Amino acid sequence: MARLQRGNLPAEMTSFVGRRAELPTLKKSLERYRTVTATGTGGVGKTRLARRVAAEVASAFADGAWLIDLDDLTDGTLLPSTVLLGLGLRDDGGMPVEERLADHFRGRQTLLLLDGCDGVVDACAGLVTRLLRAAPGLKVLSTSRRPLHVEGEAVVAVGPLPVPSDDAPESGGAALTGYDSVALFIERAAAVRPDVLESDARLAAVARICRRLDGLPMAIEFAADRLDVLALDELDDRLEDAYRVLVSGRRGTPERQRTLQALVDSSYALCSPEEQTLWSRLAVFTGPFGLPAIEHVCTDDVIPEDRVLDLVAGLIDKSVLVREERPGGSWYRLPRLLREYAIRRVTEPAEWERLRGRHVQWCLWLAGRASDGLLTERSQDWISQIRGNYANFRAALEYCFQDKDAAQDGLQLAAALWYHWLMAGLVAEGREWLDRGLAIAPPEPTVGRALALTAAAYLAVVGGDSADDLLAASHEVVGHLADSTATGHLWFVEGLLAVQHGDLVAACGKLDVALAAFRSAGSMMSSGRTLCLLAMAWTLRGDWERGRRYCEEFLAMPGAVSENWGFAYIQWTTALAEWRHGNYADARAAQENSARLARRFDDRFGMGSCVQSGALVFAATGGHRKAALLMGAAETHRFPAFTVLDGLRREYVPVVREALGDAVFAALVEEGRGLTLGQATEVVAGARSAPGLAAAPAVPDALSRREWEVAQLVADGQGNKHIAAALVISTRTAEGHVQRILGKLGFTSRAQIAVWVTEQRALASAGSPVGEGRG
Repeated sequence: MARLQRGNLPAEMTSFVGRRAELPTLKKSLERYRTVTATGTGGVGKTRLARRVAAEVASAFADGAWLIDLDDLTDGTLLPSTVLLGLGLRDDGGMPVEERLADHFRGRQTLLLLDGCDGVVDACAGLVTRLLRAAPGLKVLSTSRRPLHVEGEAVVAVGPLPVPSDDAPESGGAALTGYDSVALFIERAAAVRPDVLESDARLAAVARICRRLDGLPMAIEFAADRLDVLALDELDDRLEDAYRVLVSGRRGTPERQRTLQALVDSSYALCSPEEQTLWSRLAVFTGPFGLPAIEHVCTDDVIPEDRVLDLVAGLIDKSVLVREERPGGSWYRLPRLLREYAIRRVTEPAEWERLRGRHVQWCLWLAGRASDGLLTERSQDWISQIRGNYANFRAALEYCFQDKDAAQDGLQLAAALWYHWLMAGLVAEGREWLDRGLAIAPPEPTVGRALALTAAAYLAVVGGDSADDLLAASHEVVGHLADSTATGHLWFVEGLLAVQHGDLVAACGKLDVALAAFRSAGSMMSSGRTLCLLAMAWTLRGDWERGRRYCEEFLAMPGAVSENWGFAYIQWTTALAEWRHGNYADARAAQENSARLARRFDDRFGMGSCVQSGALVFAATGGHRKAALLMGAAETHRFPAFTVLDGLRREYVPVVREALGDAVFAALVEEGRGLTLGQATEVVAGARSAPGLAAAPAVPDALSRREWEVAQLVADGQGNKHIAAALVISTRTAEGHVQRILGKLGFTSRAQIAVWVTEQRALASAGSPVGEGRG
């Protein structure tokens, strides 16, 4: 008796790598829904993933799992007969083919895998709808760059494989091989060149290749195949021209899967002319971007603003644009290889220059709007916008400083981002951009040059460098201008420098000039920060009442009483004023509030300010352990701009040492030197206890500090989106950290991470060294 065939899934020809998250997601979706579509850009691995899932669940279907390969099908009218042939059935006439298929599946329990629906997606939608209605035991799993959009469909997005981040260590094989993209390259490369990975240096080159290819599996496999003619370093160098290099020599693969160019051409062909135009224009963005950015930069008579939302939806639908959920809303990203493809499509130099110019103007607009927005209830949104567009700001500055004609815009942009350089701890980078712009821009006295000089001088003071030459040049330029804003910035920096030198009388006079100029210019942000510094200077001079008046004037500004970014600074100044006046309880409350806000906004300068002053407040209120801890932390995270506080802290050293005893005091100061800035700020905010009370476990040797933070959040049941929000990173970066942790620890599930973290915490509370409990 002939054996009944229960499916036609082909055997896997190569090993299956990664997809720890997507495999169970697709399986669960198939349990709950009758039709599931795996979507993603071309070459992302939809087919391989879907076939693996189908193979693993096939036993749950009495009549098996059947694969229908639709890769080369472009005529939707041929779909029914293609499915019929794929099932091993014949069209004997007598009834329509669709009816024949419905009759075949009726009464059967079958999984139908429609692989590669892109060219006939509308026909697939119609056929699937009819078959599901006729056959209750049928389930359909499909792969496509866009969903079928049928009733009851579950869509599972398949993304690229995680890649090592730019700041991941380029040594240490265990860390890098924990990334699925690196593991895939190694697996495929071994078949071509078994000796490809003789050293960690070569593994670092593999990590660069995977980053360069955005973790796209098919591109990674193309690259591994090229090792038959190129050495690894040669391949790394030549991937600047990925579309020429990445060609597959494999026989039997569809034409669109033989070169990277053909693969992306097939995606481009799926788009409407308007979508193709927008795709080309989106190449002007680097990194993620939001809808307002697209509307500002990419619209004109060809693409009006009211069409943008629909076109963006179409590009997402076709897996060209990647949507990311971030704090503050939706962001979009054009994967690097698709961006490079789009740049090749913008063939007119004039069009590209027009787009770059509009991109710079948008960056200038965003930086300016965010500046005043930081003192409103939407400050967190503005901070998210600035940080999310960091790569775009860099690209705009790079563009501006390649041409003297655009350098003025670059100077204004670099200067306008003073608060970003400060908050993000990028003082040195801000100085580098400003110095570069000042060197290339014409020397004529302009407002842009004046603002750049004073911004560079400001960052020099904050960083502890000499600002004398910059201030002298700024005086010369401002003297030729009649601009209140430029005047105000110059005297603000002069006032800050005087505070740093301890000349508080001179500081107050200079800051008064700055405040008058900013009021004349109507700048809320600049007036607000000047009021903060004036309040500090008068407080340290001993005039508590005048310092308080400046604080009150700040609080009277529109929106200042909400918990915004500026409110953190005025709370810090209030804490200093109350401490100076002897109102220690009020000082401690204000200090803790300031630290809490600075931590929320991840403002490194604000956090550093709190650490510098925290010991004063805790010592005065009897919190001697925390005071000693912060004395040590203040040495590690020293801010040259506030050296005036160093002497005040030293006055408390004998008091704290006597209260704790020499040994305990010395141990706590040493412990404080080892705290990160975030940990020290948590001490100030009251979110972290001093050692000896409820100490957090040390970081296990197996993980970096950031990985340990991620591991603890995993143990607390947090998903990648919540981890990203908690640590102010992208969801993709969070996923990469989790993948690296799994690789380092030799685990395969998040549950194993959770168990291990629990063990580490238990070891820490018992006084045992952490990092030894992994099994």
